[in-house]
Amino acid sequence: MKNLLLATTLIATCAFGTLVQGAEPRVQVLPAPEDATKKSVLVGRNLADNMIVTFEMEAAKDMWLHIGNPPKLRQRPVRKGEIYHLDVKPLDPKSNAVISYEHVTYRLLNRTTGRKMSGVLHPMWDNGGLHYAANSPLAGDGAYELTVSVGVPSFGRAAEYKELWLKPIATKFHFKIVDGKIMEVSEPMVEARKHGESRATP
Repeated sequence: MKNLLLATTLIATCAFGTLVQGAEPRVQVLPAPEDATKKSVLVGRNLADNMIVTFEMEAAKDMWLHIGNPPKLRQRPVRKGEIYHLDVKPLDPKSNAVISYEHVTYRLLNRTTGRKMSGVLHPMWDNGGLHYAANSPLAGDGAYELTVSVGVPSFGRAAEYKELWLKPIATKFHFKIVDGKIMEVSEPMVEARKHGESRATP
């Protein structure tokens, strides 16, 4: 009986983990439209496999990246048509620190028009600390689905962390843009604590 109960609990836990990773985000309509080119907008905060992933949008900005072979720090200016800076923070819920040494990518689908975009989110540092980012033109107005994929971090771990982040994760966010302004976002799964995340779970 004890083994049966343990097996049932394990199956339920695994099913919940799969549900969280693959679940469609719940939509939150903003009280007023927000312009991400004027100020940073929190689009979502998801919990996925012992990791909190936040996604914010703000105005596109120049970035200094290690480019070339051998890599050298070079300016990557805002390119023609780029409007937004996509900002992703994978957080450790225990320490609330941004997890480093990861490969982070994104896939965007404009569900209204069917247009798709994808790319790598580069590790960046600014006055908000470490995050993963890319500039993007997006694909016009419409309802968007953004999938953020976070790879396995390459650092060593203390004993209490040895079972964490051993598999890549993917988590989805929703946002809707009308006349260049964000009207809907994902309802946050967890409350904000740091890193400028202002919208708490209702």
